[in-house]
Amino acid sequence: MDDLTGPAAARLERFEALRAEGALPAEWLERQLRAALEELAEVEPIADAEQERREDF
Repeated sequence: MDDLTGPAAARLERFEALRAEGALPAEWLERQLRAALEELAEVEPIADAEQERREDF
């Protein structure tokens, strides 16, 4: 099974469609979770910095 790609909303939509088709393999789910968490780890500092910038005003 191919990994989810594209914007988060598109990945979520595709995930829901795949889930509706039946059980998803644990290994595939683990890969998707890892990819999502790695992406979050990259953007989280940017979001935190933006929030701090806004709070300073």
